[in-house]
Amino acid sequence: MNAKYKVTVLALTLGFLAGCSTPSQKFIFSPNYTQIHQKMVQQDVSLSVNDRRASFTTVTIKNSDGNQTLADKYLAESITPAIEQALAQVGANNSGMGKALDVNIQRLDTTIKQQLHKHTTITNAELEVVIETTEHRFAKRYKGNKQSEAPLGFDKAKVEQQVNRLIEEMITRIVTDPEFVNAVNR
Repeated sequence: MNAKYKVTVLALTLGFLAGCSTPSQKFIFSPNYTQIHQKMVQQDVSLSVNDRRASFTTVTIKNSDGNQTLADKYLAESITPAIEQALAQVGANNSGMGKALDVNIQRLDTTIKQQLHKHTTITNAELEVVIETTEHRFAKRYKGNKQSEAPLGFDKAKVEQQVNRLIEEMITRIVTDPEFVNAVNR
């Protein structure tokens, strides 16, 4: 083999390996609600999950090279199955024929601060629940956050897990909130 050919093969191999080691730029948000609760609600609801965030930016990665942002405009579709599962656990089936139940995503963002020897991940979320009938209106905001710090670079799967757990915890707070249960049962 001549030297030019060897250099070309080496360059292509290194390029291929570098491409394989680059993490995927899409984060997967798919909370899975598995908690079991007693039936506290005996009403059907018509669920609507709406993304009301000012920006679709969901993840911001800050490092010495600057900021990289990742957007997700399908967040409402990702969260809806978990909310439906939680409602079914407490007895409020999403039949589409019951009370209008709106869950508005006001905020869901994760900031990853990558430093040379460690990284910090901060996730903030805010969900608003609105139940409106001709007789009454219930509106309440639920806020949550999670923070973690670990050595070296961040692990995409762990960040996804952190966000999904936060969403699951917030959904649990909603469906077990006595004020929410009372509003649905009215």
